[in-house]
Order: sequence, then C-alpha cells, then structure tokens
Amino acid sequence: MSYTGFRFNANLNADKIFIDYSNLPDTIQHTFFITIRNQSVSNLYFKITSFISNWTVTSPTDGKLGEVGSGATSAFVVTISRSKPATETIDTGYLRIEAFTDSGYTNLVGYVDLNVTIYIEDLENWTDVIINSFDDGTQQGWSLSGGLSIANDRSIEVGGYSIKTSAVAGGITTFYIYKTITLPNRNKVRTNFYKSLYLYSGATGGFLALKNVSVKVNDVKVFDIPFDVIGYNVSSYASVSLGWYKFCADLSAYKGQTVTLRIEWTLSSSYALAGIISWLDRIVIAGKD
Repeated sequence: MSYTGFRFNANLNADKIFIDYSNLPDTIQHTFFITIRNQSVSNLYFKITSFISNWTVTSPTDGKLGEVGSGATSAFVVTISRSKPATETIDTGYLRIEAFTDSGYTNLVGYVDLNVTIYIEDLENWTDVIINSFDDGTQQGWSLSGGLSIANDRSIEVGGYSIKTSAVAGGITTFYIYKTITLPNRNKVRTNFYKSLYLYSGATGGFLALKNVSVKVNDVKVFDIPFDVIGYNVSSYASVSLGWYKFCADLSAYKGQTVTLRIEWTLSSSYALAGIISWLDRIVIAGKD
C-alpha cells in the first residue's frame, strides 16, 4: 500500500485585472477573491505571495490566509498594492499559493502558481469615451430598477449627482440599471464605475454587505463577483461610510455592437435595525486600438 500526496486547487475570480487610472491614489490598492479547495485527507494552512511585477500582498499583511478543512472549500479576500505609475502600464507575473500542514506555516507540502496580468489604463483619455456622471440631475438614458433614484448627496464630482438606492434593512434587495448603447468599435473596450456605501445600526448591530456585483452584456455576465464584495459588522448606534470603490469590466468581445449593458448589485442586512445604502456614479465606457 502506498500513500498519495496532498491535493488542493485554487482559483482567482479573474486572471486579468483591469484598473482605471482616473482618481487613483498614489498607492494603488486592488482587492480580489481567491477560492481554495482542499481535496486532501488532512486540514491545510494556506499562504499567498505575489510574484507580479511591482505588486505586493498587503492584506493579509503576512499573506497567511488560514486553514481549509479536509474536503472543504473556502473563499478569501486578498489586497495587493503598488505605487501609482506615471502612465498606462501592464504588470505581469503570478500569485503563489502555498500549502502547509501546520498553523506555524513551517511544513510546506505543495504550491500552485496562478498567472495574473494587470492592466492599468487611462480610460478617460482613450480615443472614444462616453461618460455618464448624472451631473445634470437626470438618468442620462439609463433605466433604473425599483428603489433607485438620482440624488445629489454623494458624488465623485463636487456638487454632482449619482444613482442612490433606498435603504435595505433586515433583508436582501437586488438593484440594477441598464441601457442600450453602441459600444466603441475599437480593439479594446472597457467600462468603469464607482460605488460608495453608508451603513448604520440602531439598538442592535448587524452585518451589512454589498454583494453579487456584476456587469452583463445582453444578459451575459462579463464581470461577476458572486459573493460578499464588502462586508462590515456595524456595532449598535454606529454608522460608517465606505468608498469610493472602482469596478472595471472588459467589453472588448462586443466592440462596435449595439448592446444592452446592465450593472447589477445586491445589498443585504442581517437585522431590521441595521441598514445599508449605496451610490453608483460616473459610468465610463471607453475604447481604443
């Protein structure tokens, strides 16, 4: 009788990362999700290290993701960062996922490398650019689902407007906007948008989350985060504002086509006295060769 080795696999929610250059801070932070499935008969402890040029793992600070039980699958949130480049750039490399048998991360039993390409692109200065900032106080051709309205209490631009959700408390609500639009007839086509959150709680705190953010073209998902994107435990009689967060999707497969573009997201609250509100602003659709 012989014994097999340790078995696990890891998957990124995307191996190509698109980041819009506009409004980036001097140190860029990008958060992504990684799913690890441990198919071994033993529990394993996992660590992530960046071998992508210019990028380092900043959360978790030591790269130690934690334990995944035998036969279990876990999703982890990872943040990487780099200094802001002077111009558009493409960073390539890989993320290494290492497996250890001990919580001290000393007994390495295997690893996998996940290739990653990161595109930092100045979308608002591309050849063809469409910007919907809602700053005239209108929907600018977008159809809004129930619970959405144009508001001027929060915006990327000073004195501007954005799309605001109603408050979600003690439940789950999915919101969406859509618009029929002719995409730029260029080899590279992207869309970018911003989201912000306000979370609050009454006498009893609760867990609040933005989840299931997706971009669809003709009902086909081209960008999808199918779980909690931002989750936050708010204590009693407390509130917090978060954002702005940027999301970027690749639309190149539909260049030059007239399509229905749909942006969708879900807000959830674990308790009736804990609420969450979100804003969506400055949708950019850009293309260049």
